Amino acid sequence: MGILRVRNLISPPYISTEPSLNVHRISKSDHFVIVGSDGLFDFFTNEEAVKHVHSYILRNPSGDPAKFLLEQLVERAAECAGFSMEELMNVPAGRRRKYHDDVTVIVVILGSNQRTTKASTCV
Repeated sequence: MGILRVRNLISPPYISTEPSLNVHRISKSDHFVIVGSDGLFDFFTNEEAVKHVHSYILRNPSGDPAKFLLEQLVERAAECAGFSMEELMNVPAGRRRKYHDDVTVIVVILGSNQRTTKASTCV
């Protein structure tokens, strides 16, 4: 996998049976939960992902924050590779793995009595 150009890649992408978990007791001040694969966190810290989702929800309360987060990721991946977003999206999916990993993101909105109906992926 030496062809990957993802920053902060310390070791080869090994398969592990141990999930990476964070435990957080939900409180009334929590507004959403971001569930994302490692490809998301290759480009964003937890804090950056939260800031992106929070600002998006404030501007677009009925929009899809997971899709927005993926768009921001592709934009950052393109910037890191020295491409425009359009140039990166024109790279065939199989070859695009050189610039970013597969990404799955689900954003669960809390306390709105609405079900989350969308999950977004980027290959």
